[in-house]
Amino acid sequence: MNGNLNEATQSFVFRKKQTDLNHLRKLNRYFSKYKGSVLLGMLFLTASNFFLIWIPVLIRRTMDEVEMLGSSAENYGSLFTILFSSEAGAILAFNSLLLIGTVILYGVLLFATRQTLIVSSRKVEFDIRNDVIDKLLRLPQRYFASNRSGEIYIRTTEDVARVREYFGPVLMYTVNTITRAGFIIVMMLIVNRELTYWALLPLPFLSAFAYWVSGFINRYQLIIQEQYSKIAGKAQETFSSIRLIKAFNRSEHEQALFEKESDEYRKKKLKLDLIESLFHPTLNLLIGASVLIVIWKGGVMVMDGVITIGNIAEFVIYVAYLTWPVASLGYTVNVLQKSLASWERIDSLLTQPVDIETAADSDTVTRSVKGEIEFRNVGFKYPGSDEYALKGISLNIAPGSNVALVGRTGSGKTTLVNLIPRLFDPTEGEILLDGIPLKQWNLEQLRSAIGYVPQETFLFSSTIRENIAFGRADAKMDEVEKAAEQARLLENILDFEKKFDTMVGERGITLSGGQKQRTAIARAILKEPEIVILDDSLSAVDTKTEDEILNHLKKNLSGKTAIIISHRISTVKNADIIFYIQEGRIIESGTHSELIKKEERYFDMYQKQMLEQELQNI
Repeated sequence: MNGNLNEATQSFVFRKKQTDLNHLRKLNRYFSKYKGSVLLGMLFLTASNFFLIWIPVLIRRTMDEVEMLGSSAENYGSLFTILFSSEAGAILAFNSLLLIGTVILYGVLLFATRQTLIVSSRKVEFDIRNDVIDKLLRLPQRYFASNRSGEIYIRTTEDVARVREYFGPVLMYTVNTITRAGFIIVMMLIVNRELTYWALLPLPFLSAFAYWVSGFINRYQLIIQEQYSKIAGKAQETFSSIRLIKAFNRSEHEQALFEKESDEYRKKKLKLDLIESLFHPTLNLLIGASVLIVIWKGGVMVMDGVITIGNIAEFVIYVAYLTWPVASLGYTVNVLQKSLASWERIDSLLTQPVDIETAADSDTVTRSVKGEIEFRNVGFKYPGSDEYALKGISLNIAPGSNVALVGRTGSGKTTLVNLIPRLFDPTEGEILLDGIPLKQWNLEQLRSAIGYVPQETFLFSSTIRENIAFGRADAKMDEVEKAAEQARLLENILDFEKKFDTMVGERGITLSGGQKQRTAIARAILKEPEIVILDDSLSAVDTKTEDEILNHLKKNLSGKTAIIISHRISTVKNADIIFYIQEGRIIESGTHSELIKKEERYFDMYQKQMLEQELQNI
């Protein structure tokens, strides 16, 4: 039993090492672009440590020479005379100049190190973040439906920043530890082997302690980061729904919830602060122990005539120089593990299959879009769901026609129109545009030909003009104004103090529901698409404004295919054909008058709305 357990443990450890090696190979590919500056940075760092080790040597030599001069002080009369005599002054001046020159060279080389290694790591971070964003923008809607936005955000920010530490601090500290420790230990052994062994005695304990503490700090930092994410998420949710909170008088309740999360963060942060506050005193204690050992053992050796007082000073400085490289061993290992863990999450994103993209054999780049859409026995399931959201959908939309989709909430109307710009691909069946399967169209051209106003209006935290011109960054001001007029928004914009330069706030919070919907409609109109999809995008608009917008659309979108989803009969009654969808299936189709004559589902919907309208007029 124990043998099997040991074999399983060894197998797991082996697989983990292999996985880490694979991750390192993938990470190191980013080095190839900057290998010249990285190698130069490593050379600069090695050279800086080479000059660093000569600083204690020069200090030791100066002390010994001053001591020798002091032993013959009777020749000069006083210490003042010794320091400013021609012989002593020349020695001190020469050593001082060497020391200053060495320090300057060390500083310049260290600056050059950071300007190569650290700058290269920032460039790699830039490349990785761009790769992540590029991948996210190409991933299908399915990925975003099955992953929380907070997790995706962490991939692009925290995880990328942690991976950068592998290319920056981990590499720099590793090279620094190897070169500095190597140079210093060699110099210490040259001076005196026995004192070297005594001086290095506490350093392994220092490294082990730093490894344990940094590991604890890193683990607890992750817990704190998760708690911080909860606080940030709660704050974002609160500010996004501030109108609702005030309307329902729930300010105190939300404040209490935020204080609860904030208090949890405070407790966890204080615990981490306690560990960190113990770390530095303990570190200094171990360093002090090493220095005390050097002074004690060195003092004995000085009295025995084995070494000089300058050698003791030299060793004390060497121990100080060794402190951070040795302590950083534990820190570097933990940072490396953290970087690999973050890279594993990033790599899982980068290796996600891009299900929806332009086909390799696409030859429709220059093809003009007419707007004929055909669904052939289309079925669709959302990721992770066993139930069909759409089943057996077959319909044909003629180019330039005006089509309406109606039905109860959750019947599959939005799902159906999401398949047209390939936000999702159908699970079964196929969709054709102008007689060509959607998968054979160039994805960029397909989406450029579609003006889509989704059910949930989203506005960016910028000006009204920038929001309207989102689909056409090169749009001129008169074109933006024309689109706003067609969406019946121009009059509202001109009432604002800054007109089109008015900031709409996060998600358009400064605008009313109707103004947000009309801004989204203007955005679609300005794009001048061949196919327009309005997904219940007039629900927050009064019937008069709705009629004006529909009349403008009918006039300006003549010859273009329009698909309108609505729960209002008044919105869809003039459509060329109306499809009634129930539980993912088309159960009725025809014009408004034809469906009324059938006296089925559409007729029931019509009767209900007529009754509601009559009751409102009473």
